[in-house]
Amino acid sequence: MVCNWPITFRGRLALLAALLMLGLALARPAHAQAPVRGVWVAGPQHNGFWASRESMRAELQTFKAAGLNSVYAVMWMQGRTLYPSLVAQQVTGHRQLALLGERDALQELLEEAQKLDLRVIAWLEFGFASHYEAPRPSASPPAASEASVSRREIANLKPHWRALNRQGQPVVKNGFHWLNAFDPEVQGFVRDLALELARNYPLLAGIQGDDRLPALPSSAGHNPAVLAAYRAEHGGREPPADDLDPAWLQWRADRLTDFLRELRKALKTVRPQLVLSLSPSPYPWGLQEYLQDWPRWLREGLADELLPQLYRRDLPAYQRLLDETKVAIPAGQQHKVFPGLLLALGPNVVPSRELLAQWIAATRAAGFSGEVYFHSTGVTPRAAVLREAYERR
Repeated sequence: MVCNWPITFRGRLALLAALLMLGLALARPAHAQAPVRGVWVAGPQHNGFWASRESMRAELQTFKAAGLNSVYAVMWMQGRTLYPSLVAQQVTGHRQLALLGERDALQELLEEAQKLDLRVIAWLEFGFASHYEAPRPSASPPAASEASVSRREIANLKPHWRALNRQGQPVVKNGFHWLNAFDPEVQGFVRDLALELARNYPLLAGIQGDDRLPALPSSAGHNPAVLAAYRAEHGGREPPADDLDPAWLQWRADRLTDFLRELRKALKTVRPQLVLSLSPSPYPWGLQEYLQDWPRWLREGLADELLPQLYRRDLPAYQRLLDETKVAIPAGQQHKVFPGLLLALGPNVVPSRELLAQWIAATRAAGFSGEVYFHSTGVTPRAAVLREAYERR
């Protein structure tokens, strides 16, 4: 189509400005990515963030004032969602965490965050874990409240979903009870949670898996179907006797990578611009303990951003882990990586003001443009440090 309308001087300026912006966009390196400066918001047992829309609004304003731009909000924990979920209800009988009543806290969060130009990522914290029970002496019986809850856990509702170790026992590690991450039904359930979020919340910027998604303790993988699949691919041979055997580790890690690839494809089909964020354990420890081969995830382009959990309590230990992480990142992928820093455990703030500033400086010196903090209760006591650090850069 040919346009014969005369172009005014103002129109020429607008056209030139548009062409200039287009040229800048095309000239921008393909790997360029805005720094992620974010915070994880844990469940109601850790903070008052979820108490009301007003409390959300106040904390989001604090995050913004501190210079943060991303909020990773827990949406799946202890067999419950923090949003109304038909997917969860079909499996657990519960539409969402009872403490939230009939509220759609996620929608409230998204609307309040949008006003402040904050990204919200739905954090599927428990991933392939059914539930957590604090270890207790074997002679100590569970409290009545714990017993009543445990009868409703997914691992008890769906016993065939449990991950099994070499002895045929359910896999429990550090208090977490694990589901079989290789089971198609388990994978389908977790995938459906992610897709439900993607479809029902247009303001949601992304979905996040962590050290439990995709992940599985390296003691797992002994369910009959998993062993049968291994034998079929290895001429009938049994897996190595050592669960830390490199080939056996890698074979199981590759099965988790296969799941991640399928999850990404499904999410991008629903919403191509949705961010798939991953926050695995440090490498290679995460591969050896939880079958997380995140360097491969980056090489294959399976993560839009990766936030390795570099949780340490002093500068030398953090610096060592930072250096090891940088070595593990495939060439050309560092722009997607933003270290996770330990800011608070429960109500207790971990780093001093001086140490936090040193951590941020070390992160920049290593070539990383941002970081994400675990977790939000530490932001208010350290907001001034964060604000100063981000204003200076």
